Amino acid sequence: MQRSILKSRFLFSLVYQKATPTTTIGGKLPVYVTPAPYGLVIIQEWWGLNSSICKTADIMSTYGFKCVVPDLYRGKIAKDTEDAGHLLSGLDWKQALIDIEESARYLKEDLYCKKVGILGFCMGGALSIASITTSKIISAAAPFYGVCDLNTFKLSNANGPILAQFGQNDDMVGFSSVQDAKRLELTAQQQGNKSLQVKIWPGVGHAFCNQDRPEVYNQAIAKQALDLAAKFLHENLK
Repeated sequence: MQRSILKSRFLFSLVYQKATPTTTIGGKLPVYVTPAPYGLVIIQEWWGLNSSICKTADIMSTYGFKCVVPDLYRGKIAKDTEDAGHLLSGLDWKQALIDIEESARYLKEDLYCKKVGILGFCMGGALSIASITTSKIISAAAPFYGVCDLNTFKLSNANGPILAQFGQNDDMVGFSSVQDAKRLELTAQQQGNKSLQVKIWPGVGHAFCNQDRPEVYNQAIAKQALDLAAKFLHENLK
């Protein structure tokens, strides 16, 4: 996929919101925005723009990032895993990448961030990797437990460094398992990308940062992982 797919004209535009919309910027793509000086696009899991992803954006804002979370599902939030699967399978990736690019552009041009990074979880992790290979605006990516199609989104096209984090006990083989983390590393080597790092956290599985899922959430590891992501992003967005 070439970077030319990302057109400058934004099809759905932005709504500024914190819990409920307060200001409209042009159109119909809802986003959740936090106040801080550095720009960061945060991408939802397959559940949608729910409370967990907004809580994570609030946490990342305390590290000094102005966070924008685009609502890629346009207001839909999954009730269960079956519903989440339907929403994910129906996602238009081309449009999602446009939404992400324009969220980054909004941070840079309207909110005056000098540089913009991206961070995402699960589906959002995969989209984060895809985005840094197609965007000219996003300068660093910190994906969590998700890998996109690396033949379509070549790591050799990455516009900046990548720090990918995974859980040792993640059983989603083909998407976010330890095998996939190692495949990501190997592909980076094969495609000549020398700025990709992988971190595998022991004793945790998929979605270990999701605060709304107590059966998988690990508060201690999640804090360490977000600390690491914040440090990486600060170093690469100066």
